[in-house]
Parts: sequence; C-alpha cells; structure tokens
Amino acid sequence: MTNNLENITGQIDNEISSKFLNEIDKTKLQLIKGWFIERSSQLQPWKSFCNINKFSKPKNAGEVSKRLFTNIKIYQGNYIAVSAMLIIYCILTSPLLLFGLVMSFGGCYYISTRGQGKSIKLLGRDLTIAEQYGLVFLISLPLFFLASAGSTVFWIIGASAFIIILHASMLELKSVDNDLELQEVNIL
Repeated sequence: MTNNLENITGQIDNEISSKFLNEIDKTKLQLIKGWFIERSSQLQPWKSFCNINKFSKPKNAGEVSKRLFTNIKIYQGNYIAVSAMLIIYCILTSPLLLFGLVMSFGGCYYISTRGQGKSIKLLGRDLTIAEQYGLVFLISLPLFFLASAGSTVFWIIGASAFIIILHASMLELKSVDNDLELQEVNIL
C-alpha cells in the first residue's frame, strides 16, 4: 500500500505559506502532516483487522486487559480511521450540522484570506478581525445548537469507545507473550 500523504509538498506548501500562515502556523502544519503520515504508516491491513475467525470470548479479566492494551497499540491507526468514519457519517447525515460547519469554516476562510486582515463595515461600524471572528462564532452557535452538535460529539465519543473496546477485547492476540500475561488471583 503506497502512502500518498508523503507526496504532499510543493505547490500546496508554497500557496499556503504565501497567503496567510506565519512561521508558527507553518510549524504546526508540518507537525500535523507528520502526525498523519505516522498514523497512516501504522495502519494494519484491514483484512487482519476485520478477520472474524480471530474473534473469541476472553477467558478472564486479565486476558481482557492484555488484549485491550496490545490490540489498541497494534491497531491504533485503524481505530483512528474508524472514528474518522463515524465523524464523517455524522456530518453527512445531519444537513443542518453540515450547513453550520460550511458556514463557520467559510466565514473564517473569508476573514483570513479575502478580507486580508482588513476591518469591514457592518451597519455603519468598522469591525476588527477579532470582532469578525466573534460574529462568525455568534452566527454559528445557534446553528450548532439546532443541529445538536453537542450530542453528536458525545455520540461519536461513545460509539468510538464502544467499538474500539469491543473489538480490542474480542480479537485474539497475534502472538502470546508469557511475560505480559496476568495471573489469576484466588482469594481464600
């Protein structure tokens, strides 16, 4: 599987840096790009991730905890991808949330690029950059409230946690490491 994120250079970097990013923003952008490249390199094959023949009920709590820690470490990139798919699903199935996000990002994009740091005149008053972003926030807030953005965020967190914990605890480990195995304790 080829990694297309490594090819993100050139014109994109030049266009972004020349328009509105300062050096700190460029550094943050490079860190984010590096994080995505690292996570995509950690993706395990989806065939092994979804292999239902390797699912089994754990014998005890020690095995559950060992499976959780090991499988989350091994399949971290896949779990991030599953969470991203849930986020995309929620955005696409809620038109008002999608509209609110487009309006918010569109307003911020307009202020940062088209406005070029200039104040705008609204109802006879000049608005500074901070006031413009505040206005975008005030317009977006009711849209997000009507779209139930808060409950959507908590649904995504809950659904992701449920799927990850269920999958990681049921998937058998690739190799058994006796050093990490937890022992059962019998209480008298």
